[in-house]
Amino acid sequence: MGHEIEKAAIGRGHRIVAVADNVNDWENILLTSETCDVVIDFSTPDSSSLIVRKCLNAGIPVVSGTTGWLNGLAEVEDICKSKGGSFFYAPNFSIGVNIFFEINRQLARLLSGRSYTPGLSEIHHIHKLDSPSGTAIALANDIIAANPFYKEWKSGKSTGENVLSVFSERTGEVPGTHFVVWESDADAIEIRHTAFNRKGFASGAVLAAEWLPGRTGVFGMADLLDSEQ
Repeated sequence: MGHEIEKAAIGRGHRIVAVADNVNDWENILLTSETCDVVIDFSTPDSSSLIVRKCLNAGIPVVSGTTGWLNGLAEVEDICKSKGGSFFYAPNFSIGVNIFFEINRQLARLLSGRSYTPGLSEIHHIHKLDSPSGTAIALANDIIAANPFYKEWKSGKSTGENVLSVFSERTGEVPGTHFVVWESDADAIEIRHTAFNRKGFASGAVLAAEWLPGRTGVFGMADLLDSEQ
C-alpha cells in the first residue's frame, strides 16, 4: 500500500518528503513537520496508534487506513479534539467500497424484521495481519446498527440466535473480496465487492490527504464523499 500511495501522490503532483519503514523513521518525519502537510499511515495494528498520536501531538494532520487497532481509536480521537488536530480514519479508502457500505446499510434496513438471515464473508491475501478485515467489521457493525435483531458479531460460525457470523479466509495475493448474503427459505440476496488491485485504496487515501489540511476534527470517508456532492 505504501508504494501504491506514493505512486498515486506523485501522479497527482505531490512531493513525498519522508517515508517511514520502521518506528525510528517516524522521528525523522517529526523533524520535517514544517514542510510536511499531512502524513498517510498504512502501517501495522501494533504501531499505528503510536504513530498517529506522535503526528497529532506534533500538529501534523494524519490520514490512517491501518485496521486492527480500533481499541486505541478513542484515545486518538480524544487527543485530536484536545489539540485541535486533524485526523481522518477509514477502514477502507476505496470509493467503490464506500458505496458498497451504503448499499449494505440500506439492505440491512429493508430486511429488518423479515425472514432473512445475513452472513458475511471476506477473502484477503496471506500477508494481511488482522482478521476479520476492518472492512468486514464495518459491514457487520452497520448491519447490527440497522437491524435490531442482531446484537453482536463473531468471527467464524456462531450458534447464537442474535449473533452475526463473519467468516475470513487468507489465501494467495488477492487484494480483497467481501460478500454479504441474506438468505431465506425462498431465496437469497447477495452483494459483493471485489478489488482487482490496490489502486482504488491508494487513490482514496491521497484524496483524503488532499482534503484534510485546514480542517479540524475527526473525519471519515462519508465526510469526504458528502463534500464532493
